[in-house]
Amino acid sequence: MAATIELRSLAKTFGSGPQAVHAFGPADLTIPSGGFVSLLGPSGCGKSTLMLMIAGLLDASRGEILVDGKRVAGPQTDIGIMFQDNTLVPWRTVEGNVALQLEMRGLSPGAHAGRISELLRSVRLEGFAGRYPHELSGGMQQRAAFCQALVHDPDTLLLDEPLGKLDAMTREGIRTDLQALWMKRRPTVVFVTHSIEEAVQLSSTVCVITPRPGRIECAIDIDLPWPRDLDVKSTPEFTGHVHRIQGIFRDYGVI
Repeated sequence: MAATIELRSLAKTFGSGPQAVHAFGPADLTIPSGGFVSLLGPSGCGKSTLMLMIAGLLDASRGEILVDGKRVAGPQTDIGIMFQDNTLVPWRTVEGNVALQLEMRGLSPGAHAGRISELLRSVRLEGFAGRYPHELSGGMQQRAAFCQALVHDPDTLLLDEPLGKLDAMTREGIRTDLQALWMKRRPTVVFVTHSIEEAVQLSSTVCVITPRPGRIECAIDIDLPWPRDLDVKSTPEFTGHVHRIQGIFRDYGVI
């Protein structure tokens, strides 16, 4: 079952004294089980800092994070995580890279061969299982990285701007793949982005984060039907959400 994530008076400060940098918070937020929640804000607002704290890779300065009622006190091993720069290793094939996540968790790749094949097929990489990362386009590498993050069937998926370095057409294709993967299994997704349209298209909730020190200005429920293809962008409901968020950032002088 997908996880519920709670932030309670969460804050992060780097350093101390006059040189201290207040990076994020304080913030309170509940991310429901199976939700797709985007953290949307300008560069430097603490989005990635928040995601690293949820993953247990960065300690909070104040407050706490609870996952299914248990306090995060260190790195979480039962999550899927993906960054802008993928973690594919060059000496392994696509299939080998996906299997690596299983090996790191003491699971048998052979026993999960069907799962690997299913994931590769779902993102149209079934014919590239034996290829190496340098033989793939950037978009294909990111698709392989999605499979890598999902192969152990995590309850929580943390994505830190995974589409940030891709061209517009490739981004749109991978958004479709990501949406389909989420709809099939419904893990709890925390998605970091600075693209307003991307956040509205993909999310069940968009958390708008202010410029640093990042605070959660508001959490906007995106009440659009699933699945959401390119046509949704031309609807008044979609443009209404986009304009509302643009207005918030305009008031902060970001755009």
